[in-house]
Amino acid sequence: MAAAFAAVAAVAGCTSGSAGDPPPDTSAYTDGSRVPKVENERGIPELPLARYEFSDKDTERLTRAQARVAQRCMADFGFEDFPLDPAQPGSMNMATGSLVAVAMSTPFGELDLDEARRFGYGWDPKASGGGDGKDRAMTEAEYRVFYHADRTPGLTVRGREVPEAGCYGEASNGLTAGVEDRTRMWTYTSGRARALSKTALKDPAVSEALRTWATCVEDKGFKRYEDREAAFRDTAWHRGDDGNTRRTRRERDTAVADIECAREHNTVGVWWAGSARSQSADIQSHRAAYEAVRRDQDVVRANVRRVLGD
Repeated sequence: MAAAFAAVAAVAGCTSGSAGDPPPDTSAYTDGSRVPKVENERGIPELPLARYEFSDKDTERLTRAQARVAQRCMADFGFEDFPLDPAQPGSMNMATGSLVAVAMSTPFGELDLDEARRFGYGWDPKASGGGDGKDRAMTEAEYRVFYHADRTPGLTVRGREVPEAGCYGEASNGLTAGVEDRTRMWTYTSGRARALSKTALKDPAVSEALRTWATCVEDKGFKRYEDREAAFRDTAWHRGDDGNTRRTRRERDTAVADIECAREHNTVGVWWAGSARSQSADIQSHRAAYEAVRRDQDVVRANVRRVLGD
């Protein structure tokens, strides 16, 4: 669980609800009577499972609370000036190669036509990202206590025993105190969402919408793809080690056709409605499990409020 707060952003980054918000009213879509018109990312309504995920705001608060608790723990070991957002020690910041996971900006494909015209399925190679925003690097001594990296049994510093998972893990454990099932809380909804995304593709309306989209792209002179993710992940775009594509003319033109066809036939709206139906049905079938997840999330939110003093 020590890495839970670092990982939660990856599974909750697309949710937008705030702690304590009522469940979104998706009845107008999930009964099949309406399909939202979607032309850009802002037009995608919140999906039913969002109620059972940590929101972006939750994630930011979790991270901030954990940093504060970990910082206090480090101060107890004599590191009074330990930063809230430390970088790794200098000896660990050397380039060693990494695996980069690249995902579509929405679960239903790309929607920014201007970006597609310029960068296809990639991004501006000149973009620096503005740095990682971290504070000073940890010293080796701080790193040893922060993560209890070497796992030395009974390690003591300044007469105090270092927590088994270090100050970082201790902070994570403290903020999940009172949670009934941590694994379920962190993984149940995201796991169901992944499974249901495949189920939604079998929805007759979604299947038809994607076939219509594929025909539209083909009619514009491009390859016929099974779905929008297949177009995004086409190996012809030759993604490099950083995940970026070569942004060739063919790639850019394909990405433009992809979005134009999705807009013309409201592919994303139909796909969203199929996903909403699938998720709503799953919530009805497994309500007890989802509500247990929600209760545990509320325990964490309460712990975070205590730490942040609000």
